[in-house]
Amino acid sequence: MNFEYVKQYIKDAGLPNFRISQVKDAIFKRGISSWDEATSLPADLREKLKQDRPLLSFKVAKIVCSDRDKVAKALLTLKDGYQIETVLLKPQDTWSVCVSSQVGCPLRCSFCSTGKMGFKRDLTQEEITDQVLMWYQYVHKEKLGERISSVVFMGMGEPLLNYLNVVKAAQELSNPDYLNIGARHISISTSGIADKLHKLAVDLPQANLAISLHNADNAERSKIMPVNRKFDLDDIKKALEEYIAMTGRQVFLEYSVIENVNSRPEHIRKLADWIYSIKDNYLLHVNLIACNLGRGEKTEDRVVKDFAAGLKAMGIGVTIRKSMGNDILAACGQLASQKKEGK
Repeated sequence: MNFEYVKQYIKDAGLPNFRISQVKDAIFKRGISSWDEATSLPADLREKLKQDRPLLSFKVAKIVCSDRDKVAKALLTLKDGYQIETVLLKPQDTWSVCVSSQVGCPLRCSFCSTGKMGFKRDLTQEEITDQVLMWYQYVHKEKLGERISSVVFMGMGEPLLNYLNVVKAAQELSNPDYLNIGARHISISTSGIADKLHKLAVDLPQANLAISLHNADNAERSKIMPVNRKFDLDDIKKALEEYIAMTGRQVFLEYSVIENVNSRPEHIRKLADWIYSIKDNYLLHVNLIACNLGRGEKTEDRVVKDFAAGLKAMGIGVTIRKSMGNDILAACGQLASQKKEGK
């Protein structure tokens, strides 16, 4: 929903300005799922908006809900026939949305289902923000709560390779006149596109930054994350030091523990050494998660706990993240359209 287009549409129709306020209230406060529900508007205007300005820039093909967790995943069909996935989850007391930023992904990380799709195209700003609006409509319709409290750019694609649309989407999501999600409740995860971190510190200084690290050995990281051949651990280190100096913000290091791949004692030692080599490393915090291996399988919890204990023994701040939505393939690294995408 490009609200600026709707505002201009109403102005061009010669309608009074209070109609804009009524539309904004209907969409961003009442969470209408159809223009028919905007009953404060005249019937003829509702019909014209339905024809000319759809509420969402895609069709919701399917929504599946987890039997284990407070998680739902939606398959969305874009106007050109491509499909993406987005996730609604409630890890604690509030709802969060995991959004996709690309159709597929060009980085081809070995443990990520999206990477196996290859890259189709970037999502537009509207296609990104509409994922949050769609879930906002859903929680209202299902009476699950009043608002979405946080957004994470951890879905399909590499956000910093679609930089401009991602930044614009984050700025729109935090706009008090729209969904009003606090900038500090927006998180952007990157596989380490080091040359974009300076711009991110300027454009979104209050957003949370997460680096998908997964290994602190250059040769091994390059095997599971080919992007490391372009931006290696030294590049990420330098960019992180500059980012932290500019923002003073804590940065999260995401680490999917893959048994017998990056889970051994030497991996703990190398990760700790790399962290300690970074200036202001007290602002770095490691988030561990059991790697999802597909088919409902994941790395055993004891392996993750042992890894966390090793880091703690070396004085590294660490949290074990709960893996949610594994039964519906909605967990980290599992998002990928199950149908053949468009053209």
